[in-house]
Amino acid sequence: MSIYHKVRAVERVFYQLEKEVGSFQKSTGLGCVAGCGKCCTKPDINATALEFLPFAYSLFKNGEAELYLDQLNNDRSTTLCPILNSILSPGEIGFCSDYAHRGLICRLFGFSAMLHKNNKPTLVTCKPIKEGKTEAVLHAERHIAANKNYPLISDYYMQLRSIDASLGEELYPIRIAIAKAINAVLGYYAYRRPPRGTKVA
Repeated sequence: MSIYHKVRAVERVFYQLEKEVGSFQKSTGLGCVAGCGKCCTKPDINATALEFLPFAYSLFKNGEAELYLDQLNNDRSTTLCPILNSILSPGEIGFCSDYAHRGLICRLFGFSAMLHKNNKPTLVTCKPIKEGKTEAVLHAERHIAANKNYPLISDYYMQLRSIDASLGEELYPIRIAIAKAINAVLGYYAYRRPPRGTKVA
């Protein structure tokens, strides 16, 4: 499968997840606390390279992949996500500088469930939501316990692995995952004609 088709396959998984998360949020009232962004500032976020393939492909198409990779490799001062906006400008509603191309972990956290002992699904959310939206959290927990529709983390990671096991299997610190995604795109196009419309770096 070409890189382009892998990117499109990942985007289809993301599209399905967006629909499922939206339905889950609508049914439960669960949502982020305005202006929070604490999950984005965790220094130990792990991700697969595959979930950032659309981001890497977008960088490549815009002629920015090599420069971005150099900056990633040269900046050892932080473990934070490189897509993070540390300061919100007026009018910005979130901390992600490329929200459309955020990873799977970014889309799942806060509004999904994972299986615990005896395969019991449990809500995965954050402290600010638990403390600031207690009624919605209780509603979401009841919703999950009743086996109604909700995003299950393991299902979505299995869908990713089915697209590309080598890029979708192993979890890395988020900066390394993004670097591996960029390297995968650059390596693929090293001896192939770039997609139409690709800007020259």
